[in-house]
Amino acid sequence: MALIPYIYGVMLENKPPDLNKNSKPEMWGKLLDFGLEFALMIALPLLGFIYLGRWLDTRYEQKFFVVIGILLALMLSSYMIYKKIKSLKDLLK
Repeated sequence: MALIPYIYGVMLENKPPDLNKNSKPEMWGKLLDFGLEFALMIALPLLGFIYLGRWLDTRYEQKFFVVIGILLALMLSSYMIYKKIKSLKDLLK
């Protein structure tokens, strides 16, 4: 409700901050890099181990290698994310 007067051009005493004026481009770049890094930490091991599991399933005619690959990928991704968060926490101290 507080933004409606600003849409119509009415100026009030306590106007909301201008986000574009106070934003820092380098901060947004770091956040984008951080998000992409986490996405790749999850996606690449998952895709790699699923592909390996499917290949092993067809080679040995079993159906459990994909499940094992998914579990290994999730464990590896969790470990990589834990290490990244720990290094960021140490960096911020």
